[in-house]
Amino acid sequence: MRLVDRLCDFLALLAGIYLFGIMVGIIVSAVARTLLLSGTWASHLFSFAEFGLLYIVMGASPWLVRHRGHVFIEIITAAVPHFMKRPFSRFVAVVCVAICAVLTWYTWGATVKAYNFGDAEMRSLDMPKYLLLGAMPIGFGLMAIQFTRFVFGPQTLHTGEAGVHE
Repeated sequence: MRLVDRLCDFLALLAGIYLFGIMVGIIVSAVARTLLLSGTWASHLFSFAEFGLLYIVMGASPWLVRHRGHVFIEIITAAVPHFMKRPFSRFVAVVCVAICAVLTWYTWGATVKAYNFGDAEMRSLDMPKYLLLGAMPIGFGLMAIQFTRFVFGPQTLHTGEAGVHE
């Protein structure tokens, strides 16, 4: 699990750097447009930002799952009787593992298919589609591993208390 944790930390760091890069790119693009310096490079910048949004989500999500930083609603787990809180939370984690496993399988197949057929994402900058889709089986696979921790580990996914807990 230590290797998975380091990989998730690394992907979250890359996601943060990419997000920062998008922010800088937007600023540069706006300044260039104001100074009438925009050209084809500005449209490429927009394509990199679009592609990056998927990379950011798939890179940061496993880290967020591990730290229980994703969005979920505790009102249901708060309403469950006390003796059912842990089993209910583990059941929800099992459902999350199953969903992530199915999505991993499906997106892996789509990635391999895009690679085999040589599909490309046509924007201002053409990009092989498998490079775009390849982030999804990695992200969903790592999320499945992280959710598995809450199925078998000492911690549960939910606190069982409604409200914000930070």
